[in-house]
Amino acid sequence: MDCFKKELEDDKIFLWSSGLDAFQAEKVMETLQKLAQDGHTVICSIHQPRGSVYAKFDDIVLLTEGTLVYAGPAGKEPLTYFGNFGLGL
Repeated sequence: MDCFKKELEDDKIFLWSSGLDAFQAEKVMETLQKLAQDGHTVICSIHQPRGSVYAKFDDIVLLTEGTLVYAGPAGKEPLTYFGNFGLGL
């Protein structure tokens, strides 16, 4: 991986990565999903995930220019939410 950093602090794991190709991003997300399923809290920032990566999220927070525009379940719920404002696909 081009840029990869991990720090341990009081039983918390902080992971930074960038420059991942699609395969590497998928593998990192699979690992984070397993950690979440084991009861760990996982907070992740990702830019333009492919569909298979997005499908691994339970909940999302969407920001635009630093302003919160959506917080809630992932999946198709954001489409319904934005559709209520006439912003459907």
